[in-house]
Amino acid sequence: VPVRRANAVRSKRAKSEITRARLCAATAKLIEQKSLRQITVSELTNLAGVAPSTFYIYFADVDEAVLALLEDAHAAMPDLAGYARAIHIDRLEATVRELVQKYLAFWDGHYALLRIRNLAADEGEARFRDSRGKMLGPLLYGLADKIEEMRGDDLTSRTPALAVASVVSGSMERLASFIRFRHASPDMSRKRLIDAEI
Repeated sequence: VPVRRANAVRSKRAKSEITRARLCAATAKLIEQKSLRQITVSELTNLAGVAPSTFYIYFADVDEAVLALLEDAHAAMPDLAGYARAIHIDRLEATVRELVQKYLAFWDGHYALLRIRNLAADEGEARFRDSRGKMLGPLLYGLADKIEEMRGDDLTSRTPALAVASVVSGSMERLASFIRFRHASPDMSRKRLIDAEI
């Protein structure tokens, strides 16, 4: 029977919470290295240091473990809708730049996870499509509100604001991926690509 040393610090978290966190950490590490469909439960549990049967106490499959990571990322996501609504005509470039930089910083911190989310969503995986919609929805509506506000009474703008917001959001999402490539030309530096987006 293992004996706990008197001076050992006991975790304040329940054992189940610690085990789940280890499984999530192993999932996060593996998605940095390989595609979602290449990750097996046994590989994941080996990395986490738990029995394969333990995995199924917490998750039904590897996808569900990735979706748990997406929930955590969503909880840590900056208020992009707030940055969109804070865009001001008198400080247009500065306020748009702030939104783009916050968006890219979020992607920088969660690139592998968000890339996997988008690939799975594009393949028709409903849970990943729902996750993408949940994460992007507030930004889309924040941008649409700002577009409507800036249009004012301009009746020549017939394209729905939500459609324009979707194109802008899609452009930022592609930039978040494209910006990671090494470009030979200094004209395609991170700063210049951000300038072009703005």
